[in-house]
Amino acid sequence: MESLYRNVLGRALRISWRNKWLWFLGLFAAVIGNGSVYEALLRGFNNISEGRSVFYTFKEYAETGVFGMVSWAKFSALWQSDPSTFGVSLFALVVMMCVLAVLITLGVICQGGLIGGVISLDAKRKTTLKSSFQLGVNKFWPILKLNLITKVILLGILVFLAYVASLLFFASTAMNTFVYILSFIVFIILGIIIYFLTIYGTAYVILRSEGPWTGLKSAWHLFKRNVMLNLEMGLILFIMQILVGIAFLITVFVVLSPVFILYMIFMFSGGKLLPMFMMFAMITMFAFLTVFFGSWWSTYQLGAWSILFEELELGGKKSKVQALFEKITRKKKPKRRAAKR
Repeated sequence: MESLYRNVLGRALRISWRNKWLWFLGLFAAVIGNGSVYEALLRGFNNISEGRSVFYTFKEYAETGVFGMVSWAKFSALWQSDPSTFGVSLFALVVMMCVLAVLITLGVICQGGLIGGVISLDAKRKTTLKSSFQLGVNKFWPILKLNLITKVILLGILVFLAYVASLLFFASTAMNTFVYILSFIVFIILGIIIYFLTIYGTAYVILRSEGPWTGLKSAWHLFKRNVMLNLEMGLILFIMQILVGIAFLITVFVVLSPVFILYMIFMFSGGKLLPMFMMFAMITMFAFLTVFFGSWWSTYQLGAWSILFEELELGGKKSKVQALFEKITRKKKPKRRAAKR
């Protein structure tokens, strides 16, 4: 009997490779991932481990990046000192917010379209980019609400755990380190659960036409019934992600090495135009490889979870750990002695 994981991953691989138009959806679906939250997590716990309050992290974010650029104090000072620059800065801010809104909108639409498209292709139904994208458009608001709910919950958990960890201070450095590590582990576990709920909740919205709250409730029951199976699948995909990352680095090295060598030769030979051209070529090739690997992996990963969702909905699936445990317990049961005649 073929392994469930091998079956699901194989089907997702065939679908994602044979239907490369899905990569367009996968590219934008990755926009609404959890990368920024995990970056904030690492930054926050790094500050806490150095004895700083969690509010120091929020202060850092308020003074740097986009938040630092749009601070009222800076805009007020700029308005008084240079009104023309203030106008240009305000226009740039509006444009940036519009671009961000468009990216989020496309991310939500493409997430729903990708899940629906993969399931339709897996069921051997004719599906196109236009029909999948339209499906995402039709389910835009429920998917957006669901993602907002899960992101707010995840951010709330991060703030709560970081705040509690910052309040607990012990004389022992080892004890403080233990608290920080424990808080980190708790957040990761809860983050993984919320990640599953987001994927399965979106699948319920797209494939079962449920609302965001109902979808999350159904996703929780599905996850609860298959905890070990989901964790095993997540571990497999995590290992695969590491391997894909290594493959990406090797590919970048192989592809860009000749161009880099030419760049160094032209630069030391005193040329100006050719080194600039080589630099532009390296940046372009790196961007292409990043989009290639990123869009495919996003498509493949979300496709695998979508197919697994359908398999779990059918029921009767067991995790490897559960199957192994049942096999061991059956062997340990004492055999009944044959009745003496």
